[in-house]
Amino acid sequence: MNPMSQQPVVLLTETDPVIAVDLSDALENAGYRVLGPAATVAEALSLLEQDSPTLAVIDVILKDGRCTGLARALRQWAVPFLVHSAARQDQRLTGDFQGAPWLSKPALPADVMAVLDELSASASARAGKAPSPEPTASIHPLHPGVAARNPLIRKLEGFTALSDADRAMLAQISAETRLVAPGTDLVREGDRPEGVFLVMDGMACRHKLRANGARQILAYLVPGDLCDLDVALLGEMDHTITTLSACEVVRLAPETVADLLAHHPQIARGLRMAQLVDEATLREWLMNVGRRSAPERIAHLLCELLVRLRAVGLAEQDSYALPITQVDLADTTGLTPVHVNRTLQELRRQGLIELRRGRVTILDLPRLRTLAEFRPNYLHLGDRAAA
Repeated sequence: MNPMSQQPVVLLTETDPVIAVDLSDALENAGYRVLGPAATVAEALSLLEQDSPTLAVIDVILKDGRCTGLARALRQWAVPFLVHSAARQDQRLTGDFQGAPWLSKPALPADVMAVLDELSASASARAGKAPSPEPTASIHPLHPGVAARNPLIRKLEGFTALSDADRAMLAQISAETRLVAPGTDLVREGDRPEGVFLVMDGMACRHKLRANGARQILAYLVPGDLCDLDVALLGEMDHTITTLSACEVVRLAPETVADLLAHHPQIARGLRMAQLVDEATLREWLMNVGRRSAPERIAHLLCELLVRLRAVGLAEQDSYALPITQVDLADTTGLTPVHVNRTLQELRRQGLIELRRGRVTILDLPRLRTLAEFRPNYLHLGDRAAA
């Protein structure tokens, strides 16, 4: 390992106790001080705030969800990291770890040490260079790769032309994400709204509850979606917004939203278009529950999610992550969980879909669209809705 002025610190995340012990021992024997091992993203972020690691070894998924927030925090702190994971590199999460070295789990400790030594040498070389002068502008130019990975930017660019300054502004307001566990109410019916929630990763929903506890899901919120643009006009919420999976969210203050609408006309246009699409989607969901059969309802929903996730770069061909339960699907489509299960089995039997480990793959998209009578015109995505 390259000599350094002080003992280098490695932030280690690992859910497997055996692997955690092996890597910790190997790191300490190689002269590193180990921060962790952390089994959750929340624990890792807490450790990151308490200490300043030189390097990090992280997984794609920990016990409380995906590590995209941790990866972004490490980049913000300029901490080089190695991905040590059993996840496939071709999964959609790879974009959040763009350029990071990747070892498939379980890698030999010697291989992990070799990669860390290379990262350490690169970091030392960069640290020896003279720092670049800081730009004087408050909004820095945005690298095209960053814009391509930001779901809010990608979504709004589907509705309007954004300038470099617009993209930089959107990147700035969406940078401070916080990780939220599944099943967390972001805001409840009856609460006074204190801002607009923006989903940057994961899936949330709008829903209403009856007195007997029965739930009707009214909308899915996927990355890039804002939860009620003009909610600050309301004295209290008339519905609840809850995470369906682990999510990364940003709460935008009413003043921030007002500034965007007043001083950034192209962003304002994109946000207004997104709100119109939300209303159009609700109309389509009413048609779904009221006038379509069970197979048609679920087929239509799966087709819609494919188009929406593809628009923000989170669908690979005809496949995407679907981190929801059959109970969630039942509460969305007005069916019972048993009926949903039977319907999914029927769609599988017909060779239309495949469900595996929280991921749906549409095997025959033309037939599924025909079954659902799916026309994506209500999403107003133009050519991006073509499949």
